[in-house]
Amino acid sequence: MIEQARLLADDLLFPAAQDVDRSVIPAGHLEALAEAGLFSIVDLSPGAARRTIAAIGGGCGATFFVWVQHHGVLRTVASATNDELRDRLEAPLRAGTIIGGTAFAHVRRPGPAAVTATRITDGWRLDGVAPWATSWGIAQRFCVAAETDDGRIVWSMISGDRPAGVTATPLDLPIFAATGTVALHFNECAVDDTDVVTIEDAGDWRRTDRRRASVGQPAVLGVGERAIRLLHAASRGPSDEAHQAATRLSDDLSQLWVHDDALTAGLAAGDDLVDAASDHRAACLTFGQRATTALLAAVGGAGMDLGHPAQRLAREATFYVIQAQTVDGRAATLRSIVTSGVRHQV
Repeated sequence: MIEQARLLADDLLFPAAQDVDRSVIPAGHLEALAEAGLFSIVDLSPGAARRTIAAIGGGCGATFFVWVQHHGVLRTVASATNDELRDRLEAPLRAGTIIGGTAFAHVRRPGPAAVTATRITDGWRLDGVAPWATSWGIAQRFCVAAETDDGRIVWSMISGDRPAGVTATPLDLPIFAATGTVALHFNECAVDDTDVVTIEDAGDWRRTDRRRASVGQPAVLGVGERAIRLLHAASRGPSDEAHQAATRLSDDLSQLWVHDDALTAGLAAGDDLVDAASDHRAACLTFGQRATTALLAAVGGAGMDLGHPAQRLAREATFYVIQAQTVDGRAATLRSIVTSGVRHQV
């Protein structure tokens, strides 16, 4: 599976990534991922899944972002308490014949619920605003999280084709504009009980999510690896600074993967590694910034042209600072800036 992802990233995704960055994701990209069986990486070990994610992330960030959101939907449906819904949707989600999108990041935020769920006859009414939802206009089904007034999260499926009571406001992003990322506005959106995936205690979900999300997104390591490969291509030989930078960055990447394997295995086993995982996430983000900055330095002004991958990779590396961000992850990233800062003497 990892090798399939690397081949698709090199042969299909990366060559088209500059055009996709400024247009739309070709249907053929998602079809190729589906044909390779890459819409069901939830069955892989954590280490294999994360390397597959990194490979796709290093190919085309926009395609990656739509594809990876789908897996969150698949995991939720696969563990659904609604047997009929699981039987109806799990197989096509695994095959990639149905693309899933999700809106749930808002339940990580403190304060009043952004999207509320109110009980009505034979279902629930959704109201509020989900400020971040990806794949709108691409995914056929969306999994939405909404909170009840008694501290539960209702996970429900809605259509991706202009459902009643839902309007979308596109977000003007500097990267991943092709991903259909929007704010979803819910105004008395009625969801039937047959489309409710599961209902769970909000506190329990947040505790599980805090541990699961702490290690962060490995796609930034894929971006860094792609930058290293381009650095090698830009170098003029072993004595060249670009070659030396690429070699050092390659060593650092290898060490980060060693830590990544240990942390993901520990988290999967239920170990309390949130602080260590958050620090690792910050180290991966710093690595992505270093690798893409090195590539820009090596290629010079040409790297800022929108047709050059250097500037796109730098923007993607920056994006992962906020993607799937938790309170712990934000604090660890800020700590890393403080502790690694250079003191200037006047």
